[in-house]
Amino acid sequence: MLRVKLPNVLTNGEPTRRGQYRQYLSEALDKAYNAVLDGMAIRKAATTFAVPFATLHDRISGKVSIECSTTGREPILSMEEEQGLVSHIEAMANFGYGYTRPEVTSIATDLAIYVGKKSKDEQPLSLQWFYGFMKRWPDLSVKKPRSLEIQRAKATSEETITHYFNEVWHIMDKYNLKTCPHRIYNVDEKGLVEHHTPPSVLTLSQSTPAAVTTSRSSTTTVIGCGNASGSSIPQYFVFKGKRMREELLSGGTPGAAGTVSDSGWSNTEIFQLYLTEHFLKHAVAASADSPLLIVYDGHRSHVSIPLIEWARQHHIILFVLPAHTSHVLQPMDVGCFGPFAKIYTNFCHTYMRENATSSV
Repeated sequence: MLRVKLPNVLTNGEPTRRGQYRQYLSEALDKAYNAVLDGMAIRKAATTFAVPFATLHDRISGKVSIECSTTGREPILSMEEEQGLVSHIEAMANFGYGYTRPEVTSIATDLAIYVGKKSKDEQPLSLQWFYGFMKRWPDLSVKKPRSLEIQRAKATSEETITHYFNEVWHIMDKYNLKTCPHRIYNVDEKGLVEHHTPPSVLTLSQSTPAAVTTSRSSTTTVIGCGNASGSSIPQYFVFKGKRMREELLSGGTPGAAGTVSDSGWSNTEIFQLYLTEHFLKHAVAASADSPLLIVYDGHRSHVSIPLIEWARQHHIILFVLPAHTSHVLQPMDVGCFGPFAKIYTNFCHTYMRENATSSV
């Protein structure tokens, strides 16, 4: 049977029209806005220039910028909050950390939750919000990044590294940290997998050695931290699982703690939990006169606007390493986790080979 979809109609037979949100001109809103600034009452100005009272009131009160001319519902974040988000995106881009569309919406969602305009149970912001955000901030643009090899080559250039050390020196001088190594911390994380990469072994030229590895593998992340005076924060582990069990920390060093995630990797929520609880518990006390400096890489899970606000309130300076330079500038990676990964790989290889031999 042929079905024909008829348009919605009014009583006079005229079809309804959708999408007519704004029934006024932008020029009329500008005139009404200026009239109020000159002393006219908001309601009278709205009536005189035929603009909605709520729209004019929002712009007079500063809730919405006068430059905002989008139709439909107002953005969930205010212009001031979006300005902070834009500043954050620009700052991270200068460090070499460009955000993708989903990452921007995720950061904006975290910000909306932090300022109380969204709850964790609600759906996150969508790409529809992102496209509206881009229209409101035309200075931002989406660009395809260059190849990783080119980025790494540029990141480790003499100019980039010199600029980094100049910035670090400036911060140390500004906050009187040159003679206070106990207030300079470095944080890094390392993912350990049971399915390790075996080391090279000696064999005949014509044969290929068999790798002794596990059939099933899971990841455990270790978050480490130490200061420039040589003191360390107890390790923090992220195990793969649904529920944290204390026996997972059996044999750990005193003060070690941990949590769980679905993948065994750290994420934004876990990293914030680490800093706000575990780090703060074991680090030296910070104050306005004696702030702490934390140097770490700018991985997506390590940087969020709520975390930046928390650090500012607790007199902690977060300093992000330039992108793609951890292998040369990250002290924990070069001096701790790098050698540790080799020792761990050799241990796993020896342990599995011995067990494989004993079971034959």
